[in-house]
Amino acid sequence: MINKIIYSTLLVFCVTGLIAQDVLTNTRFEEVILSNGRSLKYAIHLPEDYDASKPYPAIIGPGDGVKEDSPSYYWHGTPSKYGWIIVESLAHFGSNGVSQTRQLIDHINANYNVEGDKFHMVGFSANSANSFNVGIALADRFYSLVGVAGFPRKNPSGADLERVKNTKFYFIVGDRDRYWMNASKKAHEYLLQQGVDSTIEIIKNGPHVLKQIDGQPFIDLMERMRK
Repeated sequence: MINKIIYSTLLVFCVTGLIAQDVLTNTRFEEVILSNGRSLKYAIHLPEDYDASKPYPAIIGPGDGVKEDSPSYYWHGTPSKYGWIIVESLAHFGSNGVSQTRQLIDHINANYNVEGDKFHMVGFSANSANSFNVGIALADRFYSLVGVAGFPRKNPSGADLERVKNTKFYFIVGDRDRYWMNASKKAHEYLLQQGVDSTIEIIKNGPHVLKQIDGQPFIDLMERMRK
């Protein structure tokens, strides 16, 4: 098994300390009615040239799913320019996170053309605990589970381990973010030992909030999970 640790200096010259103004050119704010009768709001950023006859790679990440909530800083600015479908919601939070996320995925797949009907789950910092928990439980619905920075609080074992055998794990973390880097390394090494596809990307001079990869650089990293 190749130990896939990437020490990256990529694009550290980009937009450090600056946040682009949001330009939401093809964003929709929608909701899905869950089986318990409750409404789950979500925002969906579609590519500017979205064509319902063509499949697109898709991210699910955290967000309130309302107009008042700015897009995540990792796809901040002009999220429709990146060629991906990006969904922001609170589906994976709370005790019903698995059920809510499953229903959201089914709803999105029924209404939009998602590549292979499978998503890439992205979690940031503390909320990565929820994204990994839900992503592992629904591993057959995801191409990859991604922490920026983030890691599963409990490494998959038993039935969970079997579920993730065909799912990629991707840890993106700054080398100045010692706690999160060390925890991500441990999770990465464990997964490799279990025969699970795992990659860790260590950003040189990177702090906890990796402004170096805001926008297109982040999407370029995500493209690796499609291969």
